[in-house]
Amino acid sequence: MLPLVFCAAWLALFVLRAALVSRGMGYDEALWLRFMLACTLHPVRSSLAVALGFLALSRLLSGLRAMPGLGQSGSLVIIRRAAPASARDRAPRAPTRESSAFTRPASQASIMSTTLRDNIITGPKEIAGLGATLTINPCQESFRSGVLLSQAVIVTKAASTIRELSRDGKKVNTVLVAGEIDPLEHEDFRAISENLKDICKKWFPKAKLHLIAYPRFINSPGRSVALDYYHQVTMRLEAGTQKTFAAMTGEKGEVFKRVVDTLTRLDIGHLVVRARFVRGGIDNSTVSEVRGWIKCLAQIKPMRVEIKSPKKGVFAKTKPITATRMKEILAEVEEKTGLNVVQIEQK
Repeated sequence: MLPLVFCAAWLALFVLRAALVSRGMGYDEALWLRFMLACTLHPVRSSLAVALGFLALSRLLSGLRAMPGLGQSGSLVIIRRAAPASARDRAPRAPTRESSAFTRPASQASIMSTTLRDNIITGPKEIAGLGATLTINPCQESFRSGVLLSQAVIVTKAASTIRELSRDGKKVNTVLVAGEIDPLEHEDFRAISENLKDICKKWFPKAKLHLIAYPRFINSPGRSVALDYYHQVTMRLEAGTQKTFAAMTGEKGEVFKRVVDTLTRLDIGHLVVRARFVRGGIDNSTVSEVRGWIKCLAQIKPMRVEIKSPKKGVFAKTKPITATRMKEILAEVEEKTGLNVVQIEQK
């Protein structure tokens, strides 16, 4: 392709030079005409520049076409080159309703695939204490590894789903923002939260907006302000010392003190602290650990404390604590802090 473009450009410049020379050029001519004459005097260099420019433009357009974008109904759309078909796959297949709408002719050697990212929003599902709950997971990787889906994609998908549920007469008591990746880790968490609040207010005005997150990122002003959009904010704080905090979160030990200080300073009136107690490779149920954890609770002063011991090990080489130890921790927290403490369902 590059040699062809070069030859075409050289031929065009040769013809243009003949035309301009036969016409005659003076210093009073337009600047662009004099520039064109200068290009024709150096046809090889000019042709090479045109060819390279054309190549760069084609690569740029190909890159833009390969990037994901928003399609209808908030779905992500990406065009990918079809892999060479094997002998087994070359047999004709009847197109399905879903695939035929996005499949281009074989001569174009490309297919259009869509991913509706159903795991962005799931439910509604009955959850104890929350009722019919719609769960939104805002932190998910896009087609580019290490890059989260944009807030526009998250909000668009959530809005379309919530609107459809409302029109279908579905019941939603709670919209829960949570996920395996901390929702606060999304750089546009504030924009996501603000939009979700407006969406819920429009389609499910009686539904409560809840958040379950880790307090690692709440020191950011934008994220801390966004907490006010939620009716309840549940933060996971499960350690009483820096060493155990580092083992459970992978963060540096000094982050623990900053987290506690931030939660204390923000004085979130609708804050719930949730903790999972385990033993084994990591043990946050020892006397010293629980004592340190209770001191943190006394500083933070949440409206409620939720504790549990998961049946399955959430950390390597750990197992649940005994029912007796769980009752001891619950009683100790109530006695030393006066806070409302509940043992939630174990999973």
